[in-house]
Parts: sequence; structure tokens; C-alpha cells
Amino acid sequence: MEKDILSIKQQTRLALPTDNSYLFGLGVALYGFNSISSFMTEIICHIDDSQNRTRLLDLTSGEVLNIFRQTLKNIKSKKQYKSIYTIMNDVANIFEILNSERTDFVHAYPITNRSNEQILHRRKDEKGKYFEVDNNFLDSFISRLHDVSSGLYKIRAIVKPQI
Repeated sequence: MEKDILSIKQQTRLALPTDNSYLFGLGVALYGFNSISSFMTEIICHIDDSQNRTRLLDLTSGEVLNIFRQTLKNIKSKKQYKSIYTIMNDVANIFEILNSERTDFVHAYPITNRSNEQILHRRKDEKGKYFEVDNNFLDSFISRLHDVSSGLYKIRAIVKPQI
């Protein structure tokens, strides 16, 4: 694996982090988030067969989240799938935070930090705070992706037990 990473790094003149686990974590965070967003579209379509998955996949993750929440409102009003209300609500809340954090690291910029390492840095305009997208940030993000995924699997097991 180290040889593969070195081969990829040699394809660019960019100053990349020397910490390969950092680069791997960034990739897992981005890939994992996209996977979860896609899984949410699947769940929406399992619950509401009038939804078009191809159309949903073309939406932003924020728009997918809004439809996910609207789907929850619809099933509550019809008193369907009562056992998934709390799970859907929890999934939506965690996903909303992850979506915001994903925006933070996708729109971050590389810096050389005080430890002389290449790392992503993000300025949060609304609070005027600056922070580094470090391994702790990525570990927390990936861990919460797992929480959302687990919730989506629970929902799917209830609405589509045959899968």
C-alpha cells in the first residue's frame, strides 16, 4: 500500500501531507459521506415509491436531507412505520452536522502548520474561528458516518426486511 501511495504522490508537484493515514482519512471521509448520501436516497425510495432515485442522486446532500425529513413527516402524518421515527430523526440530525463539516473540509485550504506539516485549514466565517482539519476531526467525522450508516441499515431492515 505504501508503494501505491508513493506512486500517487509522485504524480503531482503539490506539497502533500507526509502522513499517509491523514490522506487516507480524508479519502474515507469524502467517499463515506457520498456513500451515506446515496444510501439515504435508497431509503427515501423504499419508503416512498413515488420518488425517483436517479433524480435524488442528482441533488445536493442538503436537498437529499430535506427530502429525507419530508419523508419522515409524511409517514408520521400517515402513521406508517412508527418504529423508525426516532431513528430517522436521529439520522437526519447527525447527517445535517456531517454535511456542514464536510463543507468545512471540502472548502478548506492547505497550509503548513506549526508542526511544519501539510494540513487542511478552515476559517469559519460566522464565528471567525480557524481550525485545522486534523486526524481527530477526521476520526470523529468517520465515526459519525458509521452511526448514520447503522441507523439507515436499521430503517431498511424495517421497511424492506427482504433485502
